[in-house]
Amino acid sequence: MKTDKKSNEITAIPELLDSLDIKDTIVSVDALNCQTEIADKIVSKGGDYLFCVKSNQEKLHSRIEERFEKYEQRGQKQIRKL
Repeated sequence: MKTDKKSNEITAIPELLDSLDIKDTIVSVDALNCQTEIADKIVSKGGDYLFCVKSNQEKLHSRIEERFEKYEQRGQKQIRKL
């Protein structure tokens, strides 16, 4: 998909998603594209997503770590950090 010279990946991804049938599909993107608008677009089109989250996305990263810690505290299998 060709984009305008002033465009960037974050603005181009939603346009690309508009042109694809992603129902019942898992969409993965890198950490740069871990954006609420992109997640919402994927879900609204019937897809699921797998996002890479880095520690520089502090609030989101912390919330994810807390969720996994709660999972472990409930006696579930231990989660291994990669």
